[in-house]
Amino acid sequence: MPQNPTGPDGPAAAPTTWAAWRGPLLDAVLTLRDDEGLTVEAPQRYGRMARPVGTTLFSRLAGARKRRVVPAVRLHRVEDHLRGYWTGAEAHGGPFPWTDDETAAAQALGWHRPTVTDGEDFVKFWPDDVPQGPYLPLDDARRATEVVERTFREVLGVTDEPGEDGEPPELPAVVRDDA
Repeated sequence: MPQNPTGPDGPAAAPTTWAAWRGPLLDAVLTLRDDEGLTVEAPQRYGRMARPVGTTLFSRLAGARKRRVVPAVRLHRVEDHLRGYWTGAEAHGGPFPWTDDETAAAQALGWHRPTVTDGEDFVKFWPDDVPQGPYLPLDDARRATEVVERTFREVLGVTDEPGEDGEPPELPAVVRDDA
């Protein structure tokens, strides 16, 4: 279900502050059933041109074109854990052209470079140890929500400040994967 569903009075207004954005994400995380997931997508303006994943030098010379990639966090419930994926870096086989500073910022927030079995995206687990109760204790859900928010803010530079033209801020969209 999109973060801003249509209600009896029409579409709900998109949150314009991080404080208002956090609550719906926390609710969505806490209500995931086993093997369900959701995606938190950056606003389109934060996308960048990137080479297609798996492109070889030969295919690039033969005309493989870059495409626009918009970063996202995918959160997936696996039994009593929440597993997070942050769009991986081209330098490590992922789809997004992160700078070295952006990669370091993601890793400072606890995102791990993927191993061979993890795929191409940065990964993180909540809790990062043995669960202390059934899925997902509220403190761990809050930590997950905070890391997702900080990732968009500190790595990608998403802000809840109005634009120079007076436009309201555009924050990441939360979309259930089963929608």
